[in-house]
Amino acid sequence: MPPYQCGRELLNYHKMEFSLLYPYFNDTPLALKAHFSYNMLMANPPVDKVGRRNTVIIFVCILLVFGVLIWIFLRPFIRAETDRKYRTLDGIPTPAQFSITGKTDLHGEDWSGVAIHRAKYIVWGLVINNTPYSGDSLYDKISPLDIGLAWGDMAKNNHLVKWTQGTRHVTASINALYKFFIPKDNSVLFRQYSNNHLVFTDEELLKKAQSLQLGDYVRIKGYLVDVTAHRKKEPAIKYDFKTSLTREDEGEDSCEVLLVTRIDVLD
Repeated sequence: MPPYQCGRELLNYHKMEFSLLYPYFNDTPLALKAHFSYNMLMANPPVDKVGRRNTVIIFVCILLVFGVLIWIFLRPFIRAETDRKYRTLDGIPTPAQFSITGKTDLHGEDWSGVAIHRAKYIVWGLVINNTPYSGDSLYDKISPLDIGLAWGDMAKNNHLVKWTQGTRHVTASINALYKFFIPKDNSVLFRQYSNNHLVFTDEELLKKAQSLQLGDYVRIKGYLVDVTAHRKKEPAIKYDFKTSLTREDEGEDSCEVLLVTRIDVLD
């Protein structure tokens, strides 16, 4: 029985009572109108417009929230196709290093020094950092440019890596959401990039290095060197700039000091 059936019976009772008392009103338009209006009201209860509007608003808000969350999750995969600095490249080899001895004299306007060759070095990678230094520090004069490079799985998953550039260092972090897509432990991944302090004796090579863009695939050749230098007006005060000789280290002294002899952009 419909929930308004009792109401109908009650109406019939009152209608019958009304007919007994006033039978000549029974078929009047007023009686018919009252009966029709009551039945329409019970069969089609009024729509709660405010409730419907609030339901629609809540539903739209939920869709927007889910849309934003999906966009945040998918954005790294999309931007790899649209933004060159997030591009990925598979198969970039690890750097090659060969023991060697030698030295190169270095000269600047107000300083001079010597670079002791520790190893011959070739590094391939995607450019993840290109930071010039032009301060008065002697270290900035010895090495006026840092180039960060990623290879191996780090280059393959560059779009999922957050790179943070600081003063003379670069750090990497990967959101836990994306670890499922990278079947490598961080201890392996974070040995597949380096920040290189570049040293130049050729102005054209410096200009070429400065023109490198994030996402470029490059090969840089040269020597890993330890540099000892001094200002010409203070020859007794020595400044040492030492290179790392392994990709396994981390922290403050883990960067390579690279005397550049050649730069090739491979794509």
